[in-house]
Amino acid sequence: MANWSYVKKWENPLETIKAIDKEYGRITSSPVFFGYWAKVSLYRVALKDYEEGLHSLIQENTCTCGLRINKSDNPQAIIESKHHRNHKTLEPEPNPKFRGLVGRRISMPLMSMDWRHEVDVLWDAVVKDLSLD
Repeated sequence: MANWSYVKKWENPLETIKAIDKEYGRITSSPVFFGYWAKVSLYRVALKDYEEGLHSLIQENTCTCGLRINKSDNPQAIIESKHHRNHKTLEPEPNPKFRGLVGRRISMPLMSMDWRHEVDVLWDAVVKDLSLD
């Protein structure tokens, strides 16, 4: 059994964002805004990597290119994988370029400014370990 697979969820973040925008239409209340934010925020992070051709974590063990690896004790497993693919063509990418430190990239409304999503914390730890930045 392979220790990796691809997920379709992150394949075309711009189209997904457009579909969410269409679903929500004009946002007129705070509860609707929070629902919209919850749906769209991760896709905006994926879109930035898509546009810049960079790879980083979008979920634990999942790269923005759609590569998902099985849980591993090796924090660098996602970077060491030879199965990354180009975000746009979905063809194998033998020499992927990885994003450096991300700081506070995944956020939620009303969270304190010092709060960081666990995926951002994990990615920054991996980058620091490998001195990618």
